Amino acid sequence: MAVEDKHKDKYNVKLLGEDMVIVGQLSERYVKKLVHHINIIGQDISRAYPRLSRQRILNLAIMNVADEYYKLKDKYEEKSEDIKTLEKEFKKLADKHNKLKKDYQELESLLEEVD
Repeated sequence: MAVEDKHKDKYNVKLLGEDMVIVGQLSERYVKKLVHHINIIGQDISRAYPRLSRQRILNLAIMNVADEYYKLKDKYEEKSEDIKTLEKEFKKLADKHNKLKKDYQELESLLEEVD
């Protein structure tokens, strides 16, 4: 079986002041979004610390992106646990609702027999 070459797009971008070519199966919009985000972080660092070398700015930008990633990952995992808890609670309540509905129908049936 032959391995298929998947189409890869190339994008010329300016990332933290350096011209680069990004290659991958990514949309142009997505690449621009990523580059913009990283450039904003780099600009913020440059403004806050104007004497830093480009390499230091790059390192701090990487740390900032990693920090954002792990904070979002932790939040995602926390929310996933919340969802699991809510699903369990929902199931318990649905079971209780069904039992109460059944009890109500039985009582209604008994009431009809009495009348």
